[in-house]
Amino acid sequence: MLKIGRFAQLAGVTVKTLRFYDSVGLFQPAGVVSESGYRLYHLGQLPALRRIRWLRELGCSVADVRDLMSSAPGSPGQAHRLGELRKRLMLRLALDEQRLMGLDALLGSSNASPLNHVDVQVTERRIRSMAVLTVRDRVRSLGGQVERMFEAAERKVAREGQRAPRSPFLLLHDMEYREHQVDVEVCVPVDPASMSACGGRVIAGVDRAACARFTGPYGQAPLLYHCLLDWMSGTGTRIAGAVREVYLRYGADQRGYSLPARVLARNEAEYRTELQIPLKGA
Repeated sequence: MLKIGRFAQLAGVTVKTLRFYDSVGLFQPAGVVSESGYRLYHLGQLPALRRIRWLRELGCSVADVRDLMSSAPGSPGQAHRLGELRKRLMLRLALDEQRLMGLDALLGSSNASPLNHVDVQVTERRIRSMAVLTVRDRVRSLGGQVERMFEAAERKVAREGQRAPRSPFLLLHDMEYREHQVDVEVCVPVDPASMSACGGRVIAGVDRAACARFTGPYGQAPLLYHCLLDWMSGTGTRIAGAVREVYLRYGADQRGYSLPARVLARNEAEYRTELQIPLKGA
């Protein structure tokens, strides 16, 4: 049995999320300590929680998720509810496509062209799948909290001796750089053979991604992101998944772990980062 903080860490959610799910009867603890009121969870509950998160990401309301979780997998009732959800998503996608076509028409009629902020070298390539230890949270802003998440993940992987020699990266699940309340997932590569031992998972690869690199402080990332969006506008492509911020050379505390010298930067001027945006469309 695990306390709520540890279970939240393994599940990649916040303690606040678990308390909310409990309060609405969506996902309840395996037990509660009567004296203290501490919520306790079991590892066997992780698959159910991951399914809830997946359904929420698909756009399900709490009521939708509750109905789907109460239905037996593969039952007629669940198939009907999933079918209704698919119809709603199809409608939403069609409306967004219609809006996009309208904007393209406006750009064409005004002879407007995408902004060219800076000269950026964009390449399109395939990104392969990777076994990683992840920690996901909605943070107030990008910066110190994300750094602490990476440090904690690196220490955990080092304790188990499972670090793989690949670059760590950050997933931006909002698919954009927000100033506040950003849904992020830090990803530290691990040995695929030992992935289950550390509670890791595989981040699926993508067949096509627009990629561009920059050198220096991370504050440049939003500008590069918009340059990539401009490039996508010119090629008729669209975002197909979470944006990846990959750290090729970076700073690290190395408290409780160590990294190869080739990936370590002495200062921000030596940072080297790549943005990867999954693509679909033309």
